[in-house]
Parts: sequence; structure tokens; C-alpha cells
Amino acid sequence: MSTDQFSNKLGQSVGAKIRAARQAKKYTQSQLALPDFSVSYISAIERGQIHPSLRALEILAQRLGLLSAELIPSHAQSQTTPGIVMNNAHDNTAVFELELLEAHIYILQGSAAKAVTQLTKLATNKLLGSYLIQHHSLLAWAYLLTSEWQACMNTLAQAELVSNEKNDSTNSLRIHYLMGIAYAAIGDYSRALQTHQHCLTLVDRMKPQDPFFLCQLYYQLGQHYTHLNESDSAFEAFQQALAIIEKLSSQDHLQMTYWDIALQYSAVAEYQSASISFYKYIELQRQRVPLTLKSELYHYLCQALIKSDREKAQSYLESVLQRNDNELDTLSQASILTNLAEWHLLNHQLSKAEQYAEKAFELARPSGATLIASDAQIIWGRIDYARAKYEKGDQHFAMGLAMLEKLNMPTEQSDYSALYAQLLDEQGKTKEALKYYKQAYEIQRRAGEYN
Repeated sequence: MSTDQFSNKLGQSVGAKIRAARQAKKYTQSQLALPDFSVSYISAIERGQIHPSLRALEILAQRLGLLSAELIPSHAQSQTTPGIVMNNAHDNTAVFELELLEAHIYILQGSAAKAVTQLTKLATNKLLGSYLIQHHSLLAWAYLLTSEWQACMNTLAQAELVSNEKNDSTNSLRIHYLMGIAYAAIGDYSRALQTHQHCLTLVDRMKPQDPFFLCQLYYQLGQHYTHLNESDSAFEAFQQALAIIEKLSSQDHLQMTYWDIALQYSAVAEYQSASISFYKYIELQRQRVPLTLKSELYHYLCQALIKSDREKAQSYLESVLQRNDNELDTLSQASILTNLAEWHLLNHQLSKAEQYAEKAFELARPSGATLIASDAQIIWGRIDYARAKYEKGDQHFAMGLAMLEKLNMPTEQSDYSALYAQLLDEQGKTKEALKYYKQAYEIQRRAGEYN
């Protein structure tokens, strides 16, 4: 069977799945289509005449109560479908691409365990070159998200060997970036820092550069410096990241950046990377730059500054807060206010500190569970304890710690649990304090199991 024939069969299979799921929900084509698509578009998909985009698959799957990966036939399914037989390398390549894409979708949709199952079933001895590197990278990422540290590091080591053999600098960068995150996850911040510094060297040599990736890299470096108590270096790294994110806040600027990157990749025949950049360009027509990253950058930057130069911290925080609303989103405002609350707490100005903490949480609350909202609750609890309002303080600590658990931020959860335990211990609440000391220890122990 030719690649075109396989593609047609694939389209028919996807269409049949969508039709079956729609009928099971007792939806009409119109109910499934509106408001994003036309009825004729849905009809054409169900007849296998056109292939839905990844974005369309995500929307349709959500309406049907499915994961988009469930609408894509797996290799096993395609083998049992009448008339689909893998006769040549091109057909196998199409299957490999499809299964790797399916695993990638699982990861992006928060189903990393399914991605592990999908990728471990894929016979790696049949994968060559970039497909093998992609397989190892996705599997390592999935292991990282499921806290399987040893498997993650072993898989990354395999990926590194293959990328070195192929002299693949693009994938080598991605592999080392994941390695740095894995080292940080197990508490080895020195190796995490060294690995991400190496990534920065690789990025400087590469053309084109992905600004969003560079921002994430500086963000990670700032985190490592913070954990190593190098506040000045952390502040500089977070400033670098913030400078990039400020540019990315311009939607038009970011779109054209990815357009230029895609063209540069195309010019050197790196078509996979070009496609990803084109996809980002298209997606940015529908999305905004995530505000959570910008607000978290302010959070960590200000924390580093408060530790290194408290006087400078106050003037910096107040100057940033004076920016107009168009320059500073509400979540970033909440982040600044939370740090101002901490500054006033440290300077024993409790009434002012409480005002800032309350306002910070009110601004952060509409965004749901975020690091900024949890931090506002924690600082509010600390202020309550300083003012001997212990019952209210307990409520704020409970809410803040619950958010951190929901966000899966073990380092912050452990640190704040230990802090809360200390405050409880100072009030003679030994039993309650022991509970949170144990919680902090258990979180650290789980993170350090790899060692």
C-alpha cells in the first residue's frame, strides 16, 4: 500500500471514530460542529475526505469526552483494520510518526502514564535516526512526569548517545534540558545548574533561537541558583528571563519571531523543526503568551532580591507596581504585592503587610490554583501568626499548601510545610508541628529516592 493510500485509510479511521463517538453521545453534526466548525467540515471528516488538524482534534475530543489521542488509531488498530497492511518503509515511517505523535499528545494532556505504556510497546529496534531520538526524549519526559527518576535518567543517557552519533545539536539541546530538570527534581541542583549552563552554551551557537525556550532556560537557571543560595546570580537569571518575556508579551512580535524561525529552519532543510515553528505561529493567532510564567518570574526574581538586598528590593517592587495596567497583568501585580507583603512582614510593619497580602490574593484568585495565589495565602498565614491570629493563620496555610500539592510543586510544598511546622512548634502545638515536619521530610525523601 502506498503512503497516500495509507493516509486515506487513516483519515477514514479517524472519521469513523469521530462519527461513532458523536452518535454514542446522540449529537447531531451541527451540535458537534458549532461554534468552531461548519457542519460540512464535520461531515467531510467523518467521510474521511479531509484530515482534522491537531487543534481540531483537541476541540472535538473535548466535546466528545475523549482524549484526542483516542481518536487516532494506534499501530495495533491499524494492523487489524481490513485493507491496511504495512508493506514498505514509507508505511512504517507513517506509523512511527503517528505513534510518537499519539504519545506526545498523551503527555501534553496530562496522561504521562499512558505515554509510557504507548512508547514502551513501540519496538525501538525498528526506529532509526531522529525517530529513535524522539522516542527516547518523549519516554524520558513521560518518566519525569511520573517521577520515575532512574528510568528517566537511563533513557536520557540512551538518547544522548544516539544524538551524539548523529551529531544532532537540536535534539541534544532538548535532551540536556530535560536532564537538567531531572537533576533538579531529585535535588541535585549543582548538576542541574551545570547541565543547563551547558544548554545555554548550545543555544548561543544555534541559529535560529527559540525565545520562549531561552526564557524557560533562564527561568530554570534562576531556580537552581536560588536553591544553591546564590541570590545575586538568581536575580540576574530571572531578570534575563523577564526581559525576554516582556518582549514576548507583544503578540505580533512573538508571531513574527516564530515565522522567521520557521523560514530559517526551512532554508536549511530542517523541516520537522520548521513545522513546529509554523504550528506555534498559527497557534499564537488563537492564544496569548501564558501569564503564569511572567508572574512566577516576578515571584522568584523578587525573592532573590529580598534575600540579597532588602533595601533595593523595596524600591524595585514599588517602581514595578507603578506601571500601568497594560504593562502588568493582574497575576504579575499579585506577585509583586505578595513580595511587598513579605518585605513589610520582615520589617515588622504588619498592618501594611496584611493589606498587601489580602489585595494580592484577591487579584490572584480568579486565575485559580497558581504559585502566586498559594504564595499569597502562605504569606497571609505568616502575617496572621505574627499578629497572634492563629486560627486564621491555620486556614491560610492549609489553603496555600493544598494549592501547592495540586500544582505538584514539591520543593515549595516541602519548604512551606517546614516553615509552618516551625511556627506551630513555637506556639507549643507539638503534635500538629510534627505532622508538618513529617510531611516536609516525606516530600524531600520522595524527591531524593534516585540518590
